[in-house]
Amino acid sequence: MGKMIGIILTGHGSFPEGLLKSVELIAGEVKQIEVIPFEEDKDSLECNIKDALKRVDTGSGVVCFTDLAGGTPFNVASAMSSTHDNVHVVGGTNSPMLLSGLFQRELAVNEFVELVMNEGKENIKQFEVKEKRQPTKDVDGI
Repeated sequence: MGKMIGIILTGHGSFPEGLLKSVELIAGEVKQIEVIPFEEDKDSLECNIKDALKRVDTGSGVVCFTDLAGGTPFNVASAMSSTHDNVHVVGGTNSPMLLSGLFQRELAVNEFVELVMNEGKENIKQFEVKEKRQPTKDVDGI
C-alpha cells in the first residue's frame, strides 16, 4: 500500500470512538487513524493530538476530523494546523464524509478535504413523504 492521508478523529466524549466503530462496521478495519477523545483538559488534548500527528503522518498530509466547528477539539487542531504543514481540520464530521474519505486517501490532501466536505453536505437529508398512504387494516378488522 502506498502513502495515504493520515486521519485524526477527535471530539467531545465518546463521539470519535463511536463514529469510528460505526464506519468500521461498514468499511472494515481502518488503518492509519487515531482516535482522540476530548474528556479532560485542553492541554491533554493538545499533547494527544501532537502525538497522534507523529503516528499518522506518512508525508501525504493529515486531516483532523472534529465533531463541532468552533469547539475545543476543532480549535486545538486548528491551532496545530497553523504551525504544521499539510495538516487540515474539518468540523461537523458526519458518517458519510468519513466513510467516503476512507476510500479516497490516495488523493492530494486538498482534493480529499474538498471531497469529504461535499460528501458531508450532500448526505444531510430529510425524509419526505411523497404520498400519504392509508393505514392497512388487519384481516380480522381489528
